[in-house]
Formats: sequence, C-alpha cells, structure tokens
Amino acid sequence: MPELPEVETVARQLDPLAGGQLIRGVEILDSLLAFSQEKRLIGRRINQVRRIGKEVVFQLEDPRGKASDLLLAVHLRMTGRLIYQGESDCSERGDKYLRAVLKLEQGRVRFHDMRRFGTMKLYESEAEAQPAGAEPLDRGFNADSIGELIRGSSMEIKVWLLRQDRICGIGNIYASEILHDCGIDPFRPASSLNEDELGLLAASTKKILRKAIKHCGTTFSDFQNANGEVGGYQKYLRVYQHSGEGCRHCGTEILRAVQAQRSTFWCPACQR
Repeated sequence: MPELPEVETVARQLDPLAGGQLIRGVEILDSLLAFSQEKRLIGRRINQVRRIGKEVVFQLEDPRGKASDLLLAVHLRMTGRLIYQGESDCSERGDKYLRAVLKLEQGRVRFHDMRRFGTMKLYESEAEAQPAGAEPLDRGFNADSIGELIRGSSMEIKVWLLRQDRICGIGNIYASEILHDCGIDPFRPASSLNEDELGLLAASTKKILRKAIKHCGTTFSDFQNANGEVGGYQKYLRVYQHSGEGCRHCGTEILRAVQAQRSTFWCPACQR
C-alpha cells in the first residue's frame, strides 16, 4: 500500500502537470468507485495538487474563477495509481484496470487500480479533509507531541506507529525502517519510551520519510509515480525484506517476525 512518501511523490509530480488546468470532462469507468459528482468538477480549474494525510488532493477553483474550498481527494489504497498522460499521448489505450479519467485542457489524469480498493470523494472544506492522525512532517511533530499521543499506551511501538488515528501515513515498510534508524526495539510497549527516545523517534520519522520522498518512494510490486515510473527508495532500505542478512550497522543478522499480522524486520543488537 502506498505510504506517505509515495502519496507525496505523486502529488508533487502532478502539481506542475495538472495544476492550473481546467477540468474539461470526467469519465467514471468503474461503478464500484461510487462517485457520481462529475458535474461538480467540470469547468473548475485545478489550483493545486498536494497531499493531505494519505490522499492526493486536487484543490479546485469555482467555475466562475473564484476561490473555492472544494477538494477532490483520491486515496490509492493497495494498488491505486494516478498517471498523468500528456496531450500528445492521449490515445485511449485498453486498460481493464482504468477506473476514472480527469480530462484536462492539455492531457489527462488517469486513475488505475488493479484491486479496486481506491476511492474518489469530494470534501467541502480543508477541515473536512484533515486526517485524524498527526502529520509527521509538521514542524510541531516532536518528542512532546508523540509523548502526548502515546500516553499510557501498552501497545507495541511498531504496531502503534501503524495507527493512522495517531500518526498518518506510516505503513509497514517505514515503521520498520524508522525504528531501526532510532535504535528502538519494535516489541517494546509504546509507553516505555523515555523523553530522549521519543525525540529520536520523532527525528528518525522525519529523516526516513524525507529520504524516501527524495527517492520518489518505494516500489516492490505495484507503486508507480505520476509519470508511470517506479520508486527508488527500495535500494536504501536497511531492514525491511532483509531478514537473514547482516545489519549494515553492526553485522548482526536481521530478524523477521509476524507482529499484529504484519511482517516486522529488526536488528536485535542495534534495537533495544
């Protein structure tokens, strides 16, 4: 499933391509998408494309050219892709996984989704679009804010990091990588972390997510960016999918275990 870096990558790439363009038409090709508000999109200009939580959000202008709070949000879920297709390449190629198309003045944005779990919806305001969890790349994301979120939780820290109602955008890949980077055992109770460890956790969260964004996300099977290209951060993963190999920091064998029905990877020597 695309995590924060992958969604951020798609939004950053779509913004200069689709931003400023008028929506000329909307084609919904999959009834399972359950989106029936095409008419509200036609004639609106896309002011900006950005990420809010784990959704790619198109900020839309009023049809009369006035400012508007209307947002079109796409959640990629497991296998969703938003691919920009330029004007010179707008032939309708056969694609049984194509679910929707935004037809723009110059080109289009195509929503592909093999497993059909992705969603499209409209938010009437910025406040409505905000996720329940904290934004980990915000300036105020630090030891104090994590401490408040964790307060009293006996949940294992790796499992806790996956809770989207606490911190948005961290999935299984980056949770393992973050905990290895800050040297915290994934099986420790979240509430056992002291102030110094909370500070390390906040710093490592920002560091790993920013590095992954720099390399356009991680691709193991499905993720493609807005240009139809795979991510590059899989080359830099230190523990995820590296069980049986030596830790790059100390040489100890990387271990794998199932934790809350998800694979967890860690170094038993570096992570305490």
